[in-house]
Amino acid sequence: MRDIRGDLQDRAGLLEEQINAHEAQFDKLIEQLKREHDTRLEDLKAEFEAVNRLLEVELRRIATAPAAPKMQVREPVHHASHQPAQHSSHQPAQHAAHQPQSQPQQPLADFLVRKLNEVGAMARDDLRRLALQEGYFVDADSADRGVHTTLLNVVKAGLIRQLPNGNFAPATVLDTIRLRRAM
Repeated sequence: MRDIRGDLQDRAGLLEEQINAHEAQFDKLIEQLKREHDTRLEDLKAEFEAVNRLLEVELRRIATAPAAPKMQVREPVHHASHQPAQHSSHQPAQHAAHQPQSQPQQPLADFLVRKLNEVGAMARDDLRRLALQEGYFVDADSADRGVHTTLLNVVKAGLIRQLPNGNFAPATVLDTIRLRRAM
């Protein structure tokens, strides 16, 4: 009878190498998943913080907005882009005591989508000015952050799209169909 202990030791060594290789591959996959998980969490946390900041701005805006009469007449917004240059984006905050502003009647996202559907493609700065004039924000800084965040969320929702030149436009029927197919 032949002594096979050497063959068995070779086989055990080969199996041990295979086990170590699989363990190393498993560890690499775990590390990759952890990195992907951490990256995704960072993105979600950043978006969460942005939404919370927007919510804080909205709460401050509502808390500091003067009560408006129910039947207040406002100047139409389509004239806003033709106003003289002397009106700054800070005008509503500076003259709030003299000219009570009414609170916007619809959420900011709905307002932005409606404006884009009415007017067509617009730059973010133009949308920010309109939101300021409508009383959504009390200053240009909060308007810039709020409009930017809202536009990103509305683009993600597929209600509007961002053009290659950076302007925003209403979503076309073709965009809506593509979005539904992607879901």
